[in-house]
Amino acid sequence: MSLNPLSTLTGRMVLVTMAAVALSYAAAFALFANERGEALRRAAETALVERVTYAAERLRNAPADRRSELAATARDFRVRYSVANLPGVNANAGGGARIAALMREEMQGVEIYVATRQVEGGRLPLREQRRSRRGRERGRDGDHAEELHRDRHGGVDDEPREWRHRRGEIGGLHSTEVRVSLRLDQNSWLNAVARLPGERPPPLSVLFGALASVFAVGIGAALVSRQIGRPLAQLADAARALGAGASNVEAPVTGPADVRRAAGAFNAMAERLTRQLNRQRQMLWALSHDLRTPITALKLRAELVEDEEARRRLLAPIAEIEDLTEHALALARAGASEEVRVKADLADIVTTLCGELADLGLAIRAETNAPVIIECRPSEIARALRNLAENAAKHGGGGTMRLSRNDSNEAVIDVMDEGPGVDEALLSRITAPFFRVDAARTQSDGAGLGLAIALAIAEAHGGRLELKNLQPRGFCARLVLPG
Repeated sequence: MSLNPLSTLTGRMVLVTMAAVALSYAAAFALFANERGEALRRAAETALVERVTYAAERLRNAPADRRSELAATARDFRVRYSVANLPGVNANAGGGARIAALMREEMQGVEIYVATRQVEGGRLPLREQRRSRRGRERGRDGDHAEELHRDRHGGVDDEPREWRHRRGEIGGLHSTEVRVSLRLDQNSWLNAVARLPGERPPPLSVLFGALASVFAVGIGAALVSRQIGRPLAQLADAARALGAGASNVEAPVTGPADVRRAAGAFNAMAERLTRQLNRQRQMLWALSHDLRTPITALKLRAELVEDEEARRRLLAPIAEIEDLTEHALALARAGASEEVRVKADLADIVTTLCGELADLGLAIRAETNAPVIIECRPSEIARALRNLAENAAKHGGGGTMRLSRNDSNEAVIDVMDEGPGVDEALLSRITAPFFRVDAARTQSDGAGLGLAIALAIAEAHGGRLELKNLQPRGFCARLVLPG
């Protein structure tokens, strides 16, 4: 029978451990991403402030008639400049107040306005790109522009290759457009447009590292839980075998100390229980066997009585004692047979048994639609079904033996009759040895051990015996065996 992996100790421990580690990594990753984003934002804003204030200082020192040309030709990483009579922005907006405050710290007493907004992609406005391109073509030899660029960048164009490659080509990503207006003098303003990178995707190495850690922890949890779960599963199998009547059952003493201690206690209990059951069975076998000798002697002496009526009265109780002895011996042997378990077709057993009972004059018919193969002791199963069929014939006048499988893939054999049934209050007691329900059924002979033997055989096979009344009339004895 297949088990859901999540219903096992190993499956649940692995699941809980991996979930806990994944949640902890998710929380740590969220904090890391937030702190990383803040650090990148602060770094980008600080770099922008330094570039714009530096450019403003240079342009303020340049001749007024050359400021526009110098601003247009200035090459600065991610920033485009222009000089105009009016400010591009005249109030702080978005996160501009924070950037404007940083700039005022660099340039005391200067009127500065900054506006920011989130835009899609990383492309500068097309007008700014044309202006920057024309300015570079027109003023590539401008002394002050070159001086501005060399002083700021040490004479080397240090724009990273990644940004040179991706400039104007970033689509589908969010970035922050920053517009700065800074007063140079009474008649001119420096307007700057920049694009700051938006939230950067988390490094794949961090994600892969987190996944690898989760799987590594899951593997470790599986190994640890297996050291616990496997001995427990073996202990459960041993307990199931002991309950099915197997002898010499022993659970492996492995695993952690607690599990070893439980297995040792189980083995000691199984040994004592097996020893006690063997003593009881041996005693019952010996008693039943020893009773046969005096019973045989009594039968011989009764046969010598010449009076027919007296001989009949003597043989009747002797036959009852003999039948009781045979049933008691059968009960002692039920579930403790040395018969080997084999794969058998219950349909053949049911059909053969019903044919034999019909030859004896019992009205029992078989209903089998398809073969039902299970591992069992065929002789014991046939004995249990015979007892149920004989009860149906005696107390219900006949019956039907129906074979099928239930939703759990168990083999189900229903032995049904149309008799008066059993009082509901007595249903739980009729499987007890020597219990007879003569008041509920017709008066009949019997030792009261038929159902007890069937129950013992069913339990020895890991199955069960279910008894119920049918409506409006009848009784059903259901033998359920694992498939």
